[in-house]
Amino acid sequence: MVQLFRYCFVAVGAFVVDYGFYFLLSYLMGVQYLVAAFVGFVMGTSTNYLISKYMVFQGEPKSRTSEVMLVFLISGVGLLWLELGLYLLTDIYGVHYLASKLVMTAVVFLWNFFARKFFMYSKFFNILKE
Repeated sequence: MVQLFRYCFVAVGAFVVDYGFYFLLSYLMGVQYLVAAFVGFVMGTSTNYLISKYMVFQGEPKSRTSEVMLVFLISGVGLLWLELGLYLLTDIYGVHYLASKLVMTAVVFLWNFFARKFFMYSKFFNILKE
């Protein structure tokens, strides 16, 4: 529970970066919303990784390269969820694209936390040095 609380705190910072880029690009600059979502997601994920590495999932990895690759692999799956969800909510169901982003950010947040916790830091797939 402490990890989840810390991750929520980190996620707020990453969300500000992600949604900030999304809003700036899509709403203010007219960039297509799925492209803006991609850029925002990459920026937010990078922010999340850098902060959560020190505040949430502490410890020295066996391989920094493996750690970064796993974070971005898990985040890549989250990006697919995000893009698919944005498309479905916005284009199919008619939800405003800014509201769709909020909904999908919550879904992807949960995916990222639990996937990282299980695939990277559980007893089964622990990438940290023993």
